[in-house]
Amino acid sequence: MVESKKRTFNPKVETKLTRQDFKRVDDLATVEGKTKSEVVREAVLFYLAHKDEKRNEPRDRLIAESIDGMANRLCAMLARQGRQVGTIHELLYLEMSATKEGKASFEAAAATANQKHARSVTREERPVIEEMKKRLKE
Repeated sequence: MVESKKRTFNPKVETKLTRQDFKRVDDLATVEGKTKSEVVREAVLFYLAHKDEKRNEPRDRLIAESIDGMANRLCAMLARQGRQVGTIHELLYLEMSATKEGKASFEAAAATANQKHARSVTREERPVIEEMKKRLKE
């Protein structure tokens, strides 16, 4: 028994153009080595994508503003914490620097803390940096 091929029908859109616009489409197709249908299809898809972007602009703007607001709040929080840590740091230094041994202990502890912090930040930042690189390539 011979099986017949199943036909697929693609939706079709027809339109009319002025002679001048038709000539522009024809010229573009010739220059790009494409059919007029391909040029028109690309134009319609470009138009639809642009419309989608326009429709999503308010939402995207709201998201961007929300992210900016959160970033500003985080920066303010980090600034407050930095001032508080700086105050504690200064008080400890004033108290410990009264003696030579205390000053040396304070400086050694500060150097060790800075080294540990630098290693920790580098280790935590690495995945974020790699993810950002991937996103930028997209």
